[in-house]
Amino acid sequence: MRLAVGDAVVYGNHGVGRVTAREERLVQGEQSDVVVIALEDGLTVTLPLSQALEQLRPVAAEEDLLRIEETLRVDRELSTGPWLSRRNELQSKLTASDPVQLAEIVAEGAQREQLRLAAGNKQPLSPGERAVFVKARKLLANEIAVARDLDQSAADAWIEEQLTRPD
Repeated sequence: MRLAVGDAVVYGNHGVGRVTAREERLVQGEQSDVVVIALEDGLTVTLPLSQALEQLRPVAAEEDLLRIEETLRVDRELSTGPWLSRRNELQSKLTASDPVQLAEIVAEGAQREQLRLAAGNKQPLSPGERAVFVKARKLLANEIAVARDLDQSAADAWIEEQLTRPD
């Protein structure tokens, strides 16, 4: 990965950002190459180059988007375990910085909501559970928007289209 100024990159569960600078700085008493990443909501992260190469990844490529599409369209067997144990698994996927795992979280959340409504349960998912699904969807939509050069609403509409199941 080049990490040139202007490159779009993904930084863990912070999502897509842009390289705004590469420079030498004094880090722990030594001159070091650093990469400055501008993320959403005004957050800026400065990483030593070695860390940046380990923790950043390129935005999803077209082959990744095809796997995301497939993941969003498939119903899966849902865990019936308690929320706390499922939360740990979902958090692990959320921080893995893998767009297909984000799609798995999004698909599971949509499937759980559909099943609740189909069963006549008007009560939404718990706030904690819903927060994980919403964050995953936001991260995924942001990445799809950058990968396909779409605005945020078009990327979100694309996700919704993949999640829609025929009656």
